[in-house]
Order: sequence, then C-alpha cells, then structure tokens
Amino acid sequence: MFSFLKPQKTVTVTANLPTCLTDAQRAARYDGPVQEALASWGVGSVTGGTSVGEAAGRVTGCTVTMQIKGLDKKLLDRLVPHFESLGAPRGSVFTDEDGKELRSFGSTQVLVLELDMAGLPDAVKAEHKTDELLERINHKISSGGRFMGQRDFDKTTELYFHCRAIRNVEAALAELLADHPLCAGARAFPLAA
Repeated sequence: MFSFLKPQKTVTVTANLPTCLTDAQRAARYDGPVQEALASWGVGSVTGGTSVGEAAGRVTGCTVTMQIKGLDKKLLDRLVPHFESLGAPRGSVFTDEDGKELRSFGSTQVLVLELDMAGLPDAVKAEHKTDELLERINHKISSGGRFMGQRDFDKTTELYFHCRAIRNVEAALAELLADHPLCAGARAFPLAA
C-alpha cells in the first residue's frame, strides 16, 4: 500500500567503458564526477574502478563500480546522460553484479593519435613538446572532440580523444599530421569498441 515506505535495495552497478584511460585518468574523468553526482542525488557512491589492457600495455577498457540505492529506469535515465556528458564512448554498458547488461550508452568514439617518438630526431623532440601539439590539436578540433589522456611507451606516445564525429576530427588533424615535426611517422586510428 505505502510503497514509499519500503526500504530501497542497494545494488552494485558497473559502468564498462571501452576507452584507453589509465587508472589516474579514469579517476579524474569519471570516478570523481560520478561520485559527486551520486552523492548530490542521494542515491549512492563510487566504490571502485579499474583500467584493463593488453599485453603491450595499452589500456583498452575501464570500469567504474557504484553502489546505488533504489536503482530503476528513471535513475538509469539520469546516469546515461551524465556519463555521456563526461565523454563516455559508444559501446559503453551498465551491468549489474551478475554481469547482466542493464543499459548500453555512449555518444563518442575513441581516436588514438600515435606519435612515433623513436623515429624522431633528438633535436625535434627537444624543440617540440606534446603540450604545444595538444594546444594546436584542441584548437583544430574545437568542439568535435575532447582530449582525454596520454600514455608514453618505449617507442611511441599515444594521445586519446573522445570524438562526436570521428571523421571530422581525423580531417582536422590531417594538416597537423602532414606538417607538425612531432607528427612525422604518426598515425591516427579509431579504437575498436
């Protein structure tokens, strides 16, 4: 009769995100803002997160684990646009504690810009820094994409972007790839979801 008096069940929900973010990058981009939202809504908290990768070291997916009280369709309808506003890529899914898919979501695609640092002369690396390149990239792609993180490997540096229209961002990057000294031997490719 008085359903509002029934205790609301707390469940574990995991957001599975096909993205290249390290633990620190994921925590800054997702864990913190999601924790703030859940706390302000009075429905739960972030309890953990992981970044998983392949043998070569590239992260290929992240999770954000949450304890949520009173999960229902309305709350999922609030979570989806919140995660999408943070840049959640297409192919993202919410799952319950049994791994059952609750909802798919995502509004961006991940674009990886791989810089061939091993193939660059030392003088080029000394004179040009990735921060300066990123400033030019952000100007070129404007609202079409968002820089999400960077990872340095032995021979390469990867820059990760979440893009609304990946082809537009690739076209905007084409001039830089052809002209910028750090982009000699670079390649841009979408991360397979």
